[in-house]
Amino acid sequence: MFHLAKSVCLSSDSGMNVIPFPTRRAPRTRYPRIEPPMALASTYRANEGSRSAEADEDRRRVQQNLGAAAVVIVLVLVGSWLMDQLQAHSRIQACLEAGHYNCLPLDIPPQ
Repeated sequence: MFHLAKSVCLSSDSGMNVIPFPTRRAPRTRYPRIEPPMALASTYRANEGSRSAEADEDRRRVQQNLGAAAVVIVLVLVGSWLMDQLQAHSRIQACLEAGHYNCLPLDIPPQ
């Protein structure tokens, strides 16, 4: 932060006039020191109730990770199936545009 000049000089032919400006300063207040909570202290030891809460949280996190992996696998499988279907339809469409009549593959059951 910068301070403004405490006075301004006005020049004239006969001499210089100095106009003083009063400075105002806000009183500095001291804030009380904030102590860290006991959970952050080095001598803190977790009790048995928090260990079961941590185990529940870990279990929930594993379930969420497995669910996310399942969703990704389903998306990859659906995407690959969709690409195969689009590719097959593209081949049939290109065949028809070329003027061929036997473009569809025939499914002949084994005898």
